[in-house]
Order: sequence, then structure tokens, then C-alpha cells
Amino acid sequence: MKVILKQDVDNLGGAGDVVDVADGYGNNYLMPRNLAMRATRGALADADAMRAARGKREARNLGEAQQLKARLEAKQVSIPAKAGEDGTLYGSVGNTAVAAAVNQQLGVPIDRRRIPLERPFKELGEHEVPVRIHPELTATLRVAIVRGT
Repeated sequence: MKVILKQDVDNLGGAGDVVDVADGYGNNYLMPRNLAMRATRGALADADAMRAARGKREARNLGEAQQLKARLEAKQVSIPAKAGEDGTLYGSVGNTAVAAAVNQQLGVPIDRRRIPLERPFKELGEHEVPVRIHPELTATLRVAIVRGT
């Protein structure tokens, strides 16, 4: 079944894209949630307009993302954590703690899923953390894990 996406759908496409999906997925998931519509001749013209609007929106968002990248890379975020004498943390610091620290210290709300960590940090020190701001742009955030309560 061919459908036109009305909104961005993870692992499928963006608004205005014409995609081929299984009948059940289209009828039982995408269309009831108003994420897609059947691809008819008239709807294909609407899809072109959606793609053009998405292109303009992404260009504007890229400019905002570049400003956010500069802001994130200019400062360092510190996260207090309990640690032993050798600098090993009693727990770990993951992407949720990093996102909360960025929101609290820099005033920038970032979703934790945009901070892909290979594994949580388990020791004190400075670390570089990638932050996916835009599909085409990734910032490198400096995080200092310091001894705290």
C-alpha cells in the first residue's frame, strides 16, 4: 500500500514522503493516528507542497541548530557524583543525567535520546559527549564529572 506521510515517522520517512508499507501497518497504525493518508492523484500534489514546506523548515532549523551547537560547545557542564578514593563512581552517569545538567546549567532542554553514549561514565574527570542537535549536525559537549554528594 502506498501512503503519504503527514508527519515525520521514525525509521520510515518525513512529512510529504510517499512510502510503500504493509496494508496492516497503514490501515491499523498510520492512518488511525493521522500520520499518513492514502496516496491518490490529488494527494500526491499535496505531498509536493508538504515536501517543499519541510525543506524550508529544515533550512530554518539548521540555522537555529548551528547557533545551539556554538552555545553548547562554548561551555562546560559539571555533574557532581559520589566517588571512591580512586575516582571510581559508586554509580554511573548516563545520558539522562547529562541532559538534566545541560537543562539546569545552560538552560537548554535536550532530550536524553539525542545524547548517544556507548556506555555510562563510571569515573571522575572530563569527558566529551556527542549531542545530535539536527540530522546533519552534532555538537561536542564537554562534561566534567566532579566529586560531590
